[in-house]
Amino acid sequence: MTPAPVMPHPPDPSTPSPAAPPPPARPGPGARLWRWTKRLLITGAVCLVLGLLAIAGGYVYYSRDLPSVEALRHYQPPQVTKVTCADGSLCAEFAHERRTLIRVEDLPPHVRNAFLAAEDADFYKHEGLDPFGIARAAVKNLIPGSRKSGASTITQQVVKNLLLTPERSFSRKAREWILTPRVEEAFTKDQILALYINQSYYGQRRYGLEEAALFYFGKHAKDLSVGEAAVLAGTVQLPHRINPVTNMTRAKSRQRYVLQQMARHGFVPASVVEPEMDKPIVLAPRQEKPVGLYYAEEIRRTLIARYGEQAVMAGGLRVDIAMVPKLQAAAEQAVREGLEAVDRRQGYRGPRGTLTDAQWQRLRGFITTRIEEAGRRQKDQGYVADLAPLARVEKEEEPKGPQAGGASGQAELEEDGSEEQLPELTPEEEAARSEEEKLARAVRLKPLEEGLRLTGYVTEVDDKRNVARVDLVGRTAEVPFSTATWARQKGKGSPKKASDVFEKGQLVYVRVLKAPPAPAFVEAALDQVPLVQGGLVVINPENRNVAALVGGYDAERSSFNRATQAKRQPGSSFKPFLYAAALGSGRYTPLSKVNDAPEAIRDPYTGKTWKPQNYDRQFEGPMTLREALTQSKNTVSVRLIEALTPASIIDFARRAGIHSPLPENLTLALGTGEVTMLEAVNAYATLQANGRYAEPLLLLRVRDVNGKVLEEHQPAFEETLPPAVAYLTTSLMRSVVEEGTARAVRELNRPAAGKTGTTQESKDTWFSGFTADWVASAWVGFDDNSPLGGSETGGRAALPIWLQFMRVAHEGLPAREFEVPSGVVQVRIDPVSGLLAGASVPGRLEPFLEGTQPTAEAPPPGQVTPENFFIEDGNRNGL
Repeated sequence: MTPAPVMPHPPDPSTPSPAAPPPPARPGPGARLWRWTKRLLITGAVCLVLGLLAIAGGYVYYSRDLPSVEALRHYQPPQVTKVTCADGSLCAEFAHERRTLIRVEDLPPHVRNAFLAAEDADFYKHEGLDPFGIARAAVKNLIPGSRKSGASTITQQVVKNLLLTPERSFSRKAREWILTPRVEEAFTKDQILALYINQSYYGQRRYGLEEAALFYFGKHAKDLSVGEAAVLAGTVQLPHRINPVTNMTRAKSRQRYVLQQMARHGFVPASVVEPEMDKPIVLAPRQEKPVGLYYAEEIRRTLIARYGEQAVMAGGLRVDIAMVPKLQAAAEQAVREGLEAVDRRQGYRGPRGTLTDAQWQRLRGFITTRIEEAGRRQKDQGYVADLAPLARVEKEEEPKGPQAGGASGQAELEEDGSEEQLPELTPEEEAARSEEEKLARAVRLKPLEEGLRLTGYVTEVDDKRNVARVDLVGRTAEVPFSTATWARQKGKGSPKKASDVFEKGQLVYVRVLKAPPAPAFVEAALDQVPLVQGGLVVINPENRNVAALVGGYDAERSSFNRATQAKRQPGSSFKPFLYAAALGSGRYTPLSKVNDAPEAIRDPYTGKTWKPQNYDRQFEGPMTLREALTQSKNTVSVRLIEALTPASIIDFARRAGIHSPLPENLTLALGTGEVTMLEAVNAYATLQANGRYAEPLLLLRVRDVNGKVLEEHQPAFEETLPPAVAYLTTSLMRSVVEEGTARAVRELNRPAAGKTGTTQESKDTWFSGFTADWVASAWVGFDDNSPLGGSETGGRAALPIWLQFMRVAHEGLPAREFEVPSGVVQVRIDPVSGLLAGASVPGRLEPFLEGTQPTAEAPPPGQVTPENFFIEDGNRNGL
């Protein structure tokens, strides 16, 4: 049986209850500290782990698609292509980045150390990243008002410039930190420094230390002094702002900083630095302006067509060309002065713009500040300002027609020798400037020198002294009225005094005649940029080298090369090839007579009827071929091409060297086919060389950066025309010089031959001709084929250019006769009858193709005879 449950006894109220347990004791300060320490350690450990994981993840993430540092081992920085002229001088350079590589080992210690002092004094001590430098820069950047500082080592800068991009972002910086140790591991310190020095930009379109040293100081990098090395090392930080040409004050301040760092880090003794601190920075004399921009651009276009732009603009090619700098300079001057003479006969187009006095004073202040900041080179008289951008009207009408020619490279050509005085601004700085400040920044500063052409501001017109004063900012010029008598404006009469041409406030174009030291006034003349264009091409007939080539008035204004890219009608300068074909046919001699008479002709090739006219509208009846070419008779030329056919003339011109398409109709006799100046002058060279043809040579040799010859050219002569026929044609053209439309050439006092050319309405004017030494062709006209005016002819517009050049080209050369080839006989003839001159008849020597000379003797004076050796034009019975 189950026992009954035992019931608890109720508590006795008289019995006392047990005491409650005491509360736990509070931990002491040490325990609390340990607890928080453990918490911090755990948190720190977690953060460390997370940080390491983040770093590892970031490393993995940012390591994706990183470029290999091995690319630097085979990296070839862009190098300049150098072009050497016939005299061995450097005459052009092509480059997007003007750079010449050098070895760091070849630099003296003070040059290398200048870069370390400026950018990374501990370069040879750290492993690529400088933690202390990074921390120092970070603290400095946190201080309000302090100048922001970077902490990139030279190795980091190499990574940024050569393997990454210059963008400012954490992503780029992270990749830079990852790559920097890799570069340090793969390359020696000297190799890294070489990459840095050769890659860096130094302002003024110069890359690499060697080009910078040559540009700023006129010496090789290995020859730089301590002060000069400090200037260039300091320039790398902000090359657009603190190069000594843009801002001499900033360049000097930066140089002092670099010098102090050099002394502080023990790179050079303080005794060496002290004298340099206050010594002025002395820039090398300004280089002479290069010649041959049109020639160089033609070479550049040719090279790019063959090798590609990258090879030409960055591949460091070495190119030899046929240009002779002395002759090129003479050709450019002849074209420039010849076109200016034509342009002045067209009148004055007025000032380039106007400004109020208040506008001028504000703008002048901005420009004056720029001039004060700009660095001055040795032998410079200082800067003056070309105010063309300030014109409120179009600065200068540009002729219509083709203007493009790919002058990008001329850019690279920099070949005007210009320097950039404008520091590059950030978008914020640019936005903060007023419109007038921006306008003043567009003004170019130019070194004052004789011959300089620029726009100035008229401040005063003095009719009593008959002068105008023109402010050039750096100096003031006086322009006498005597230099502006040509300035007749449309709708007005000829000017009589200075105020007829100038007014205060005008922006006028002037040319510096004399530049005496300040405070004397600069002497200047009123000038004008021609709208008319022209060119000149010169060939050495012995080797077909193109010694000079000018494709327009100014390559900086228009890069279109009219010598090689423009096709123009040669007019009567084509006639020698027609006459040569006539002589070569065997049906004509120099004394053959053709009738100069008006006649309406139906052209069977076009179906049109036309009536050829002579330039002077005069007709003289039957005349010899020699007389007809001398007087440039159009009617005779048309009769010749009718008899010979256009096809035969085209064939003869082709064999001479004219490759452009020619019209197969009777108008070809008057030079209606379009040709380039280069092919025209080379065809004349074929005549001069007695029928020996070869391609004209501009490009002689091309080598790669390692010296391997890529191409080389020599003249490949072949006899394409009968030598005797070519000589007879030359003889006919000598009469043009001695008696006809080119009599001015007699001034050369040597045998010369040539032919003028003037097309309808004087749209094209030519003179092509040669001596025993040189062949040249000159052309003048408008790009848009506008008429030059009835008074302009080949003899008046183009011939003076040719002649001015030839005067220079023949200085010191003896006069030489043209070589007489076999197959030519010289006989003394009676000019009246064309028969042999007997003892009783005065005569002159006349060349004939062998077998075509007269055999009968002229009768004594007064004796009548029906015989006459003159060959008449049988096709028209002498009509």
